[in-house]
Amino acid sequence: MKEFFDINRFFKLVRKDYSERLPVTLKIVTIFSLLLAGFWVSLIIFNGSQVDAEARVLYIYAATFLAMLMAPFNLYKSYNHPKKGLDYIMLPASVTEKFASMLLNSIILLPFATFLGVLIADTFISTVNPSLFNGFAIVNLGSAGEIAEKYGEAVIVQLGFIFGNFLFKKNKVFKTLMSAAGLYILFAMVIMFLLTTVFKSDFEALKSLNTSIKVNSLSDFEHITGAEGITSLLKGFYYSVLVIFYVICPVSFLGGTYYKMKTQQY
Repeated sequence: MKEFFDINRFFKLVRKDYSERLPVTLKIVTIFSLLLAGFWVSLIIFNGSQVDAEARVLYIYAATFLAMLMAPFNLYKSYNHPKKGLDYIMLPASVTEKFASMLLNSIILLPFATFLGVLIADTFISTVNPSLFNGFAIVNLGSAGEIAEKYGEAVIVQLGFIFGNFLFKKNKVFKTLMSAAGLYILFAMVIMFLLTTVFKSDFEALKSLNTSIKVNSLSDFEHITGAEGITSLLKGFYYSVLVIFYVICPVSFLGGTYYKMKTQQY
């Protein structure tokens, strides 16, 4: 069992990983915080108008999401490098421990540091210059449930980028972005085919119903009111999409990443 996972060995690896990647983490946090500060300075120079807290909340979420996508390529870009990856692969830790440490740094520590860093920068600017940064973003972040839902969906996308980082050895970012775009287009084409062909009659029937549909995220498709006539087949399609996005995709990305780490050849 200890060959597979040892808690003491794991925490030693986490400390080593974190200390070695802390400069990169701080660099990313600083970049996104300075972008916000730079925007504030530009408002002062060019006599810009007031920016509401709700708009700045969007930036905080966007910065955190971008940091999550950047994380694998910045923190673990050399893992499958023919020469640079040898040092990490030779560490006295199992693949499972390295896999868990990588996820901890990429999915939790860096996003949290970015989110907190930009939020602190926004709070500071709002305190010293409330005439331009109206209100505090921290009180407009939304409920804990909304934050958790946004974070969960962002993690699923990030897992795909983590897999791309371990799948490709050269031009990782470009190939991962192209693969993501290809998967998105393929998925969209399948969805459109199903909606316009297989479930065409169901959606035509919806036109005669008093429906209320609000879609901000995938889960919002569940909040359809006044559509009791939707067939069980259409409902099955909806839940199938949820299973694909929330279960099959993350499990496939995690399994693929672990397999690549375990079978990496140098």
